Amino acid sequence: MEKKGIIIFLVVILLGIISAITGFAAESTRVKTSQVTIDDSGQCVYPKNSAHALGLISALMLLIAKIIINVATGCFCCRKTDPSRSSNQIKPLVFYIAFWITFVIAIGLLLTGAAFNERNKNAIVRDRTYYCRVVKPGIFAVGAILAVISLIAGIFYYVTLNSKGNASLPNQGGIAMAQPQFPQENPGFVHGYTYSKQQLS
Repeated sequence: MEKKGIIIFLVVILLGIISAITGFAAESTRVKTSQVTIDDSGQCVYPKNSAHALGLISALMLLIAKIIINVATGCFCCRKTDPSRSSNQIKPLVFYIAFWITFVIAIGLLLTGAAFNERNKNAIVRDRTYYCRVVKPGIFAVGAILAVISLIAGIFYYVTLNSKGNASLPNQGGIAMAQPQFPQENPGFVHGYTYSKQQLS
């Protein structure tokens, strides 16, 4: 792996670790049902916690890592590869799809958890009973796990796409525009044919 690839690898790993740590931290600090109380006016009272900020940081780290991988790999569909090695494009395509799917789900869970964990003082009244909104257990944790899986798939996508078997073809415009070359005729054969023709005449 070249120096550029090593730097990208290390940066993405670091961002992935931060995303996972903050995601699990958000899970552990999220507001639990037992921590919410209802005041005399029927408003929900939430304790102070950092799950909202931690969830946003986790999502942000994942987004930055994805942007770095996208910039480093470029457009997958626009790359010029050797047609005889088209089978080598299967692995990068699989990792690319896994990278995108897990990213969308992970960032969706993290942002949803952060949004729902934000204090909402308006209680829901059902059958004369007050309910307060809280984040369901596992939202941040699953988001953090999928964030790690997404970045691992992204790294494998980058490595397989830039391997020797999938290297982009060099610009061959000059060769394509060149005139076809033909072997030169043997001067001795031409003169011999001309001589024979003159003898027959």
